[in-house]
Amino acid sequence: MGYTAPDPEQFSKMEQAFSYMSPLAAAQIALPAHLFSGPVTFIARAIYLKQANPGQIMQGAAHWLKCAEKYLAAAEALRTEAKSLSEDEWSGDDRKSFEEKAEKAAQQLETIAAFAMQVGISLFAIATMLSVMIPLMLAVATAQMAFAVFYLATKAIPPPVGPVVSENCRLIATTTGATCLTVINTIEAALKVAAQGLAAAIGGNMTISWAYMASRGNLVNPGDTIGSTGFSLLQGLAQMTVGNLMAPGRTGTGTIGKVSPKLDGIMAKGNPYLLGFTGVQGTYNTGMNIQGDVDPDAENKMTGAGVDLLGQDWIPNTFEDAARGNESDLNWNNEQPGDDAPGTGPGGVFVNKAVVDGDAATTTTTTNENDDEGGYRPPEWDGEAVSR
Repeated sequence: MGYTAPDPEQFSKMEQAFSYMSPLAAAQIALPAHLFSGPVTFIARAIYLKQANPGQIMQGAAHWLKCAEKYLAAAEALRTEAKSLSEDEWSGDDRKSFEEKAEKAAQQLETIAAFAMQVGISLFAIATMLSVMIPLMLAVATAQMAFAVFYLATKAIPPPVGPVVSENCRLIATTTGATCLTVINTIEAALKVAAQGLAAAIGGNMTISWAYMASRGNLVNPGDTIGSTGFSLLQGLAQMTVGNLMAPGRTGTGTIGKVSPKLDGIMAKGNPYLLGFTGVQGTYNTGMNIQGDVDPDAENKMTGAGVDLLGQDWIPNTFEDAARGNESDLNWNNEQPGDDAPGTGPGGVFVNKAVVDGDAATTTTTTNENDDEGGYRPPEWDGEAVSR
């Protein structure tokens, strides 16, 4: 029985539920952080920097695993087809050459599947940790908002009762916040170690996969993917930099603080505004999610163009399309169909295309010299054979 990947749709409800958790936590933590400061401000920083959706990440992971399933199925089908003819029906050097090329193609498919499976499992691991952290942050933010409301209500009571009760409320809020911050920091540290380890493993496996596929006859030029890779890297770094700059609770221990403590101090003075932005961003994202659930087909020109101002994504899709537009289509042997006949490579080489989830994977084999007409093609094969 072959490998079966999880259906991405099974995480749709989870994705919808988590789409509200991080924004609601951000919307609620702003006021308590203004009132209580201290550890509550650092909780606000953690919430702001962890505006993630584990359900969406798991959907992406499932798509990677589904990709692995398709490639493994293709490898199995290719081997089955390659051995479908008996030795009596077809033998000789051409048969041997065809089987060798088919096996190399199958091994390449399995290599791609292994890489896709590793990425999918890694994303599941990250999403699982976030699925614990984000509900915790929402619970902490909700509790802190309750403290803030009670604090403001009791502070309005005339002395001596009002000031005493409100101050006790502030002390409880900050003490509770310090305890919760310790737990959040512990999970965050574990998440960082896991993410760095998984990223290093994926990078190493990518290098190994490219080398192995090159040994199987599929030499991929890294320059062919530089558009996508470079754009994704620069976009991610830009968003991460802006996001870190906008995060409240600067301590002087970050990169900016080490390079220029004075600049870090100037930025720290804007902390109240950054806390306000955290709350505004959370409210905005919550509203956008509600709109999307109420009217999924509603047109939004900004998001339709690939721009999200409050999400620090200011690069439109037109720029992204241009960055990715020069990539060439690759097949297994970097051979394009020749002029001899449709579906053949240079010199009348047989080209058989196996479609894998919308992508054509091309394998090649020589024609059968034993056929006087120049090339034996079983009717079930998809492709054309011509004489040399």
